Order: sequence, then C-alpha cells, then structure tokens
Amino acid sequence: MAHQIAIVKGKASMAYVGDKPWHGLGQELTPDASIETWKKEAGMDWEIKDSPIYFNDGSGSKVYTGSRVLYRGDTREQLSIVSDEYRIVQPGQVLDFFQDLVSLQGMKLATAGVLYGGRRFWALADTGRAADVLGNDRVKGMLLLTTSCDGTMATSAMFTAVRVVCNNTLTLAMNKDGKSATRVTHRSVFDPTKVKADLGLLDTAWETFKANITAMGKVKMSDNDAYDFVKKLLVNPDREADKQPYTLERDVQAILNRAKNGMGADKTYGTLWGVLNGVTEFVDHDSRARIPDHALWSSWFGKGSNLKTKAYEAALELI
Repeated sequence: MAHQIAIVKGKASMAYVGDKPWHGLGQELTPDASIETWKKEAGMDWEIKDSPIYFNDGSGSKVYTGSRVLYRGDTREQLSIVSDEYRIVQPGQVLDFFQDLVSLQGMKLATAGVLYGGRRFWALADTGRAADVLGNDRVKGMLLLTTSCDGTMATSAMFTAVRVVCNNTLTLAMNKDGKSATRVTHRSVFDPTKVKADLGLLDTAWETFKANITAMGKVKMSDNDAYDFVKKLLVNPDREADKQPYTLERDVQAILNRAKNGMGADKTYGTLWGVLNGVTEFVDHDSRARIPDHALWSSWFGKGSNLKTKAYEAALELI
C-alpha cells in the first residue's frame, strides 16, 4: 500500500510504541525511551534551513524577492517557498514540546514521524486518562501536536480520544472556550508554554467527556433511529434532496454496517455510543483516500474530522 512516510537513507522517519503501524514502517521504541532517542528514531533530528531568493533585474544586479526557500539541513531537499514573515517550527521542537509533559505529568509518547519528505511532522502522546464504556470498551485520551513547513497548516495542539479496540479517533473540546485545538500560525513564534496553557484543564474536560460517552452508552437506538441519525449527518441542507450525491445512501449503509458489525460492535450495537463509533470507524477505516496517510490527516483535521465532530455534537443532544 502507498504511504507518505519520509524515507532518508533507507530509514523510515517514524517511531512508535506498541502495535506496528499499518504500513509496517518505523522503529519500535520502549515506553521509557528518551526524547533524544525519539528524535533520532522518528527521523526528526534535523533542522529546517532557509535561504533568500534573488532575481537578476537585467542590469547585473541581484534583487531580493522578499521570499525564502526552506530546505532540509541534512539532505538539502527543497521543502517550500515562504515569505519573510514565516516563522519556522523545527521538527525537534515538536518532540521538545512533550519533554516536561512526559517527565512531570506522566504522559507517554506513542507515535511520532515525518510525512511528505519533511513538509509535515507530528507527535502523539498518551495522557494516561482512560474511560470504559459499557463495561470494557476502553477509550484513551491522547495529545497530538502537528505542524508543517509548506504553508498547509498552522502548528496545532489538540486532545483526541482513541477507542482502543479499533483506534478510532475523536477530537475533544479541552479548554474553557470549547475549542478542540489551539493553533499558532507561522507568522508567530511558537511558544510551547503558552500553547500548553491554552489547552486548559485536561482533567476537568476529560471527566466531562467521560460522563458524556458513558451516557451515550445508555441511550438505546433502534435501526430506524440509527438510520435517521446518520442520514441527517450526511445530508447537505443547502442542496435539494434529489441533488444529493449518489454516494449518500452508500455511505449511510457503510456507517450502519460499522455500527452493527464493526470492531467491538457486539458490545455497543443498539446504542447511541455504537452509532457514534460507526461514524468514527467509517471515517478512520473506510476512507476512500487513495493514499492512507492522506486519510490519516483527514481524520485529524479535514472533512473526516469535521464529520466526527458533527456526529459527537449531534449525539450530545440526545443524552
């Protein structure tokens, strides 16, 4: 299968703890590995360099364009062209962000790596928070930090819930403003201390989330109720019913099938929690993205993430 994990000198730029990733690439680390080990094994121990761009004005003089080219300091591979206002976030800073969270707050890094030749990188840590719904359907709280150097995204930190049985993800509102993430544009200097403060009180937010999903597990849903819930999620209210995409019914049935027959569905089928899991499992595992790493990014930030958030908010209205 295709992947976009950066490969440098034959080594995949990814490290992980626990189960091997779907593409079978990367270096397996022990849970107590140091941040410096993570940087090396995840392929994040290099720096982004920059160089000004000039042009010849025809008189023999070089004129500065106001733009810079960013490139990998190790391989010299060009990454992007940016303006003078662009502020670089280095790959190593993504892992440094977790330094005190790991050492002082008990978090444990789970995965980290580099995509698209070095244009995007991320790190994901287990916060140590967990909840069991309907007995033993475990959900863990994770903290994700991502950024890019190609102008495609700001530096983002967000909490996400991962359902253990199938690795479905669901972004959480984890600060007092109800925002699911704190973002720093590349026109600002990345300040890890401020970003951590902006995330708000994790424990309070996690307890609220745990109470919500526990309540969802107690709400019974018939097949007809589930069908109506899912179809309402997918219908575009700005389009006439007869002009909805032909894939609408197919996607509705795919989600309902996941809710009924998906991973862990034997414990959750017939509940609101089961239907929500059908949505998240559909987004994370049934994506039609041609390259799975594109699907990964969509599940965190794109249309997939938006659909999961919409489903969660709709489910909250029923508890």
